[in-house]
Amino acid sequence: MSKVELYVYDLSRGMAKSMSLMLTGKQIDGIWHTSVVAYGREVFFGQGIMEAKPGATHHGAPLYKIDMGETSIDEETFQEYLTSLQELYTPAAYHLIEFNCNHFTADVVGFLTGREIPNWISGLPAEFLSTPFGQAMRPQIDAMFRRTSPNEHSATANAPAAAAFPTPPPSGSSTPGGALLNSVVGAATAQAGTSSQSQAEVSPLALVSSTANFTSIIRDHPAVVVNFTNTPTCPPCRTIKPVYEAIAAEHASAYGARGVRFVEVELGIGEGRDIASQFGVSATPTFIFFRNGKKVDEMKGADKRGLEARVEAFLEETWPRHSHRKVYLAACEAIPLKAITSSNIPAYPALVGKLETFGASKEHVALLKDRVVPVLEGKAELSESVMQTWVEATEALLGNLKPEQTFPVIDLWRVGLLQPRVSSFLATQLSPTTSHPITPLPSILSLGATTLSSQSTSTPKPFLLTLLRLLTNVLAPLPLANVVLSTPPPELLTIVVDSLLHPDVGVRSAAAGVALNMAMWRHRVAKSLGSAPEDADSEEWSTEIVSAVLEAIAREDDEDVAHRLLAALGLTIWLSPGYTDSVQPLLEVLSAKSTIEGKIKGWKKAEVKKLAIEIASKMC
Repeated sequence: MSKVELYVYDLSRGMAKSMSLMLTGKQIDGIWHTSVVAYGREVFFGQGIMEAKPGATHHGAPLYKIDMGETSIDEETFQEYLTSLQELYTPAAYHLIEFNCNHFTADVVGFLTGREIPNWISGLPAEFLSTPFGQAMRPQIDAMFRRTSPNEHSATANAPAAAAFPTPPPSGSSTPGGALLNSVVGAATAQAGTSSQSQAEVSPLALVSSTANFTSIIRDHPAVVVNFTNTPTCPPCRTIKPVYEAIAAEHASAYGARGVRFVEVELGIGEGRDIASQFGVSATPTFIFFRNGKKVDEMKGADKRGLEARVEAFLEETWPRHSHRKVYLAACEAIPLKAITSSNIPAYPALVGKLETFGASKEHVALLKDRVVPVLEGKAELSESVMQTWVEATEALLGNLKPEQTFPVIDLWRVGLLQPRVSSFLATQLSPTTSHPITPLPSILSLGATTLSSQSTSTPKPFLLTLLRLLTNVLAPLPLANVVLSTPPPELLTIVVDSLLHPDVGVRSAAAGVALNMAMWRHRVAKSLGSAPEDADSEEWSTEIVSAVLEAIAREDDEDVAHRLLAALGLTIWLSPGYTDSVQPLLEVLSAKSTIEGKIKGWKKAEVKKLAIEIASKMC
């Protein structure tokens, strides 16, 4: 008899909780490492199955100690169980996302008490690492999971020696936190430069050896495929194993973010035979398919083609693909998913000098010149006090100057948004969870929409161009775009829609760039997370953009602008969550097919014609 506790550690040491919303658009309270304490031993998975005296591991003191009840299993049986797991939980098998310490503790707690570890633990670090920033930080977090120290040793007598890893700094040292902070800043910089080119990594298989862990996976994921196997004694199992792994790897990247799991249960390890007996498995390999917690299909034997077909059919039935996913769209797929940015650097003395000639407040102009411009020039550090000063000066100048005189103020923000720390700050401030946001964007958008509505085509070109270039930079960093486009401000749509029909070709080109960044957003999210956002708000603004872009295409004579508009139209239609119910009927009402086909003859560039033909013939 022994008390069983779950020790919980936050590898980020509080940084995930304080910075995740700013960098990822979602609140994540920790990057959890867990271990099991029983019989006076703290047991965990890292460099194999390891143990130490409770609280003496390299992670220091646990953040939480969760009572998991008592076990009636004696220590000798527990040791036999750990030994049976040693071939499964090896250093080489360790995977940061899908086969880590939390999966081990889920198995062990299930074996000892029949209980399950909390869902808020088992979902991390996968949730954080599925974001572009998490992917960039993966090596540092992975190293934290894998560290070991002299206080720790193998929990199984026959386990291979663990690989040597650097001993971590003592508890309380600032080094890990500093390293993680540097990783965050580096990730933000990389994110701004590459615009989320990395694909979220998802391990193909979860190896499960306890009934409780298996039950929780079936319950918590809408789609689960399980391979019941007996690899050591079953030749067909060995034959189909790499096939199953390849199938899992292929589909995990596409469906992983939606909740699909590929599981392997070895009958000879842990409670594998007990799990198999629950579902009447009498031969191996047997593949069972679960949807929303219920068994919906079963396949026996090592049939490669049959398994591939069954998995594809199962996933298609669970998540019917968007109709355009079933069509070959070469031209749309060739559109680069790199957000447009406006990156030219102005002459700051001349830019701020214009404010002085407009009669702006000397105090506010001095604040911009002395505190903001040095940050933009890389001569001073950005701090929250600088941001607050910058926002206050901006609000005052926007309120006191004529709209056409405000473009220098707006242009400073355009340049500032090229810096990840500025865009991250604004993403945090615009989050719904921020009660008193410090941001100039609502005021700038309101000024722009009001000016366009009142002056229409007579809106001063410098003001309008600067405003549109600012908006391209607002929508370029993915965390900021996530916040803005999850519920787009009506002023943003007003500015883009009105500017697409402006008589000046430069304004129309800039507006088409903003529309393209908006259309690209859903695809960039899908690329980084494995699935596109499908909320009602995005459906509503998609139809508005489709209508405006089609009208602009019908009127556009400049082929380069038309190319941007076509790309925006194609990307908006392609993954539109409301395509069948709202977008497709709208395209028919607006005669989109004939509108585009009527313009094709006037275009000379092959890539423009190819994109137009594809949209008209396959998407409209």
